[in-house]
Amino acid sequence: MARLRAEMERPPFNLWLAPEPVCAEEGRIELRLRARPEHCHQADPPLVHGGVIAALIDIAGHAVVAVEQARPAPTIALAIDYLRPAPGPALTATALLRRLGRSMSRADVEIRAGERLVALGRGTFANPGSAETAGPGPDDAR
Repeated sequence: MARLRAEMERPPFNLWLAPEPVCAEEGRIELRLRARPEHCHQADPPLVHGGVIAALIDIAGHAVVAVEQARPAPTIALAIDYLRPAPGPALTATALLRRLGRSMSRADVEIRAGERLVALGRGTFANPGSAETAGPGPDDAR
């Protein structure tokens, strides 16, 4: 759980969005996001903006990979299916690790408003120790 809390404190965007760690188990994490007015459309009832949902999916997918491999995992690809409007006051993100590979990992994320499934996401994340994400070294000529 300590690693999950650490992932929620960086980058600064996570501090602004403010998802709260709920649980961290092997290959699974859960976050809660309390919807604030700036997260929502001006509807009655307020509905959480799709961009906020996308960010929550990205953060949760990254977190389940980062917790499992004990280091950050930059996003390579993100796919989202919005299933229905997402009313507040809170959303829950459940991320499941589907594959932890040498160079890439995959996670699936469910977003719920109460008991209702409102969005599904799938992310692919780089493992920073791989040659594909390491970047040039100090001796590499350009």
